[in-house]
Amino acid sequence: MKADSKGFTMIELLIAMVVGLVVLAATYSVFALQNKTLATQEKLASSYQNARIAMDMMIRDINMAGYNFTGTGSTLSRCTGALPKAGTVCAGISAANASSITITMDVTDDAGTGSSDGDCDDANENITYDLYTSSGGIKALGRKSSTSASKQPAVEYVESLNFVYEKEDGDTPTDLSEIRRVKITIITIAPTENPAYTDPTYGDHYRRFTLTGYATPRNLKY
Repeated sequence: MKADSKGFTMIELLIAMVVGLVVLAATYSVFALQNKTLATQEKLASSYQNARIAMDMMIRDINMAGYNFTGTGSTLSRCTGALPKAGTVCAGISAANASSITITMDVTDDAGTGSSDGDCDDANENITYDLYTSSGGIKALGRKSSTSASKQPAVEYVESLNFVYEKEDGDTPTDLSEIRRVKITIITIAPTENPAYTDPTYGDHYRRFTLTGYATPRNLKY
């Protein structure tokens, strides 16, 4: 008895190929969408991370403004004078501009023993934050400390930086000695464009992230 065996017909083979191509196309579409979403999220995450790092760094330093440990050395006088700049050696906020800030303190001596010495030119005692464009053409948040020959890029891809100064009652101070709170607003920008996105304000294809925080220099109350 001979077994009856049959193969695929041409029509069946074509149908199977078409179904396979449809499944493959659907799978590729899902993969492409996920890959695009991942790239977008990475750009957003970069902006978020840069903003938070910059904010934490500035709040930490500004909160120390005016610290002049008595220890074995003489203390500095508090920064006074009309905003934006005092122009004298002092402990506190010595320059209060809308786009930059300089904070001073006396936390150590030249030998780094931890005793104040009546000046603010030791490491991390005179700190300025502002924006600048690096040699690579990238806009960055610059941090210049007492012993730094030039400002260092604390965080890159920062588009704007703004400081608002407040008295204890929330009013605008007219003297450096009246500052009790600093409102910080920073806008970071993604390092690369997203062609599928258009910024409603700037009209380009870069995603941006805005973060606002507050620093309260507790040492300025005394």
